[in-house]
Amino acid sequence: MNTSDMYDKTAKGKTEIADNAAGLSMMERRVLILVNGENDVDTLKKLSLCDDIGTTLDRLLELDLIESGETTIVDITTPTGAADADSAGGASSEGGGGDGDELVVEAREFMCNTLQTFGNRVRIVDLNNAIADTSNIGELEGLVKPWYHAISETPGGMYQADDLRKDLLALLDRGKQAA
Repeated sequence: MNTSDMYDKTAKGKTEIADNAAGLSMMERRVLILVNGENDVDTLKKLSLCDDIGTTLDRLLELDLIESGETTIVDITTPTGAADADSAGGASSEGGGGDGDELVVEAREFMCNTLQTFGNRVRIVDLNNAIADTSNIGELEGLVKPWYHAISETPGGMYQADDLRKDLLALLDRGKQAA
């Protein structure tokens, strides 16, 4: 496996993030969440703290949850990407169904999934519910600070919190521009 290889989630992988039905280990789920078409293998290894990233990626490939290659990256602002985002999360936000709505769904899922992966399970219940109940980018922006604190207070999250926050803020910014 080349360390510069790039991976992206398949539609099945996006659904797995929401459903958590494939019986993935905590490390496999963490890596699946971090796969985004932009992180190479070295970055995935660093962010996930996974000692055996090759085996983990091979398993996710075998389960058809991720795919390799730069041609698999989907721009979520296109109608095709929007359909993929809907299939990944289930519930869509209120509104007219534009790109901004899909970005709200994606940002909500990102926040909830990273909380599930890096947050203290006892402390995140109310915050996770508040995030899940949001319907627009402005409401999500108001929850960035408590989300950041929740993921950065755990050993696994403290090393990745800044990068995850940067990714989330970029996603929220795209959502504001699309709205």
